[in-house]
Amino acid sequence: SVPVVSKGGLVLYQHLISSETQAASNEQINRFIRTVLLDPTKSSNQRNVLDGTVFEWNDDKDYFAVVIYPEVVLRTAKSTAWISTLINSLLKSYSIFEQSQKEPTAVLDTISFDWTFQLLWKQALEQREKASSGGDDARNEPGTRQKPLPRKKNGKEKRVWGEAKVTKEAMAELDFSKEPDNSGDVDDSVALDEARAAYLPSSDETPSWEEEHDLDDTSTSSQTGWGSSLKGLLDQMSGNKVLTAKDLEAPLHDMHRLLTSKNVANDIAKQICDGVKTKLVGKRMQSFARVKTAVRQALESAISNLLKPSKAKEIDVLRAVVSKRDGGLLRAKSSSPYVIVMVGINGVGKSTSLAKIAYYLKSSGCNPMVAACDTFRSGAVEQLNVHAKTLGVPLYHKGYAKDPSAVAKAAVSQAQQDGNDVVLVDTAGRMQNNVPLMKALSKLVVENRPDLVLFVCEALVGNDGIDQLSMFNKALRSGGHRRQIDGIVLTKFDTVSDKVGAALTMTHVTGAPVVFVGTGQKYNHLKKLSVQTVIKSMFS
Repeated sequence: SVPVVSKGGLVLYQHLISSETQAASNEQINRFIRTVLLDPTKSSNQRNVLDGTVFEWNDDKDYFAVVIYPEVVLRTAKSTAWISTLINSLLKSYSIFEQSQKEPTAVLDTISFDWTFQLLWKQALEQREKASSGGDDARNEPGTRQKPLPRKKNGKEKRVWGEAKVTKEAMAELDFSKEPDNSGDVDDSVALDEARAAYLPSSDETPSWEEEHDLDDTSTSSQTGWGSSLKGLLDQMSGNKVLTAKDLEAPLHDMHRLLTSKNVANDIAKQICDGVKTKLVGKRMQSFARVKTAVRQALESAISNLLKPSKAKEIDVLRAVVSKRDGGLLRAKSSSPYVIVMVGINGVGKSTSLAKIAYYLKSSGCNPMVAACDTFRSGAVEQLNVHAKTLGVPLYHKGYAKDPSAVAKAAVSQAQQDGNDVVLVDTAGRMQNNVPLMKALSKLVVENRPDLVLFVCEALVGNDGIDQLSMFNKALRSGGHRRQIDGIVLTKFDTVSDKVGAALTMTHVTGAPVVFVGTGQKYNHLKKLSVQTVIKSMFS
């Protein structure tokens, strides 16, 4: 891969070569940052070989331009001078490109710079071919002595590099984003068509948030209904006698074991069983249906307390957005929009979850704006742009290598001017132990004071999710601040089957309620985690 990395370790641009995966490339770049960039003894060498991988680079006062390739290339190639040429050209081209983005109206667009890189890459490959066929490019190989070449009659090449002021004419020569016969816009019609097919629901499809989840206490089938897995236990509780604690001891023990098999923590399973016990002791349950109803009511009460911790505020996103908007209208002035910040580790589905919430709010009469504050991951802005265009909502972005907090602040200001009543802020995925990125997240939240901070994680993450959320809370509270995660969004909830206990455990331990769960790929596959859904999942 060929990345451009800031001196602070931010990946500003990245190009994948051949069939290399994004994950593999990211791992190699992180390795370069850890073992080379942060080690002054190595960062001055300009080439380092680590376990079969070559890191070759050059740098200026702001950036590193790096080429990462297999060691076999270094050992077998006749010349690698073309790599050095590519690195130097990339470093200078990106420096000029970045300087052009410091104009007030400019927006950093790595897609347009990709056209520049393609030209540099083509030139480097041509140089490699000349070298491999015995051309004179081998003279650039480090450590070799060559005879001086005669001066060309036509003079030197027109392009000039250096510290001179960048002119508009020079930038025009480097701008390969515009074709002669079009307006200069990047054609993303194919990506949009694919996104619409993958994410947009059909017109007759019922959104997941409108589906009913009533529990039927009258069914006695052992194969269907919410209590099918409890039928043997419920049969032990029915009969023409008053139930005692001893009568319930065996069936509740079995219920406890059933709950723990569904990833419910031991103390939570005990709390649920104690609730059922309190509801039934001293009662006469003559029929199976009456026992089932009593158990359902006890379960609803216990699980409701778990899903809505007493120390957590009740979160209804739609009601909150409408309330803040209507409050501004009553005061006859333009109120600031409701701001939602999405946080979480890498690869859990933050951007897609954000798009689902935007779709939910837009379908309910709100006017959302999406803010691209992931200024770290290459391609993040473009990915969010596809979602925004598919949804038909505005996207606010300033490209990459910008302060995420400043971008969020500008987005909120723009939304207020444009009349958007809610801003959904996408942030860079980060591991919970990445101190610099966690500080940047804390800065964004503290400075912008969003109405809601949602932590996104996968439904099956288990105890790791608790550790992640706790570390994010710790970062938000750093510096004496009291802000913390307000709620949880669980992705891939449709894949957990009956193993929903992790959701109860996470909420119970962290005190943050589950606000939404993702139940599929499409935008309308989003719903609130109801008590009935949990009971039906665990006991059907």
